Amino acid sequence: MHVYHFLRAVHALEDIEKKRIRISEIDQLNDPFELWCVSQENRQLRPALRKYKKEMSERFGLICFCKQWHNPLLWSHYADKHRGMCLGFDVDDRALIPVNYVKDRSALKMPLTKESADELLFTKYLDWKYEEELRNWFQFDNREDGHYFYPFDGFVQLTEVIAGPLCTETEDRINEALKDYPKRVSVIKARLAFKTFRVVKNKKGFLSTST
Repeated sequence: MHVYHFLRAVHALEDIEKKRIRISEIDQLNDPFELWCVSQENRQLRPALRKYKKEMSERFGLICFCKQWHNPLLWSHYADKHRGMCLGFDVDDRALIPVNYVKDRSALKMPLTKESADELLFTKYLDWKYEEELRNWFQFDNREDGHYFYPFDGFVQLTEVIAGPLCTETEDRINEALKDYPKRVSVIKARLAFKTFRVVKNKKGFLSTST
């Protein structure tokens, strides 16, 4: 499947050059309800869920992708207010699971099964639906530059680099970062659409960002 990942321009260029993607740590995510998507009316359940989240945060992180790159909210929230970039990947279909968006928090099914564990790992509140998120969890290995990363490999292949409407990085700088890639990676300059609330490809490329 083809999916997208948004980030600041400086981090995008670093990841391109080092052929990697950052694994997000739970405590640094913007949704405080991660792993807390179930109802906690049962007081005895609350310490167990806190312990579970703490243990997960020490051992695992996640990589999140979106199905498309045209939503301006995604650029605002995850790509430095349209100054960043979006990286497009071909990812093995077995590697990602779509997030389930719900309005209400359901009761946790006990004893804990794979089904109920997946509910904790892949459920978010309905208002996050605009992200159209696909994700998976990864066990931490060695830290690099203060973070954990997953290397580009046969399951995750970079195919596209989209510079945001307000991104100031040049096409030459992006191509320099891509110089060691054996296969061609598409480089796109984005702009705001003229008739819709979408971010779209600028057919004039990097030569013009205002027309």
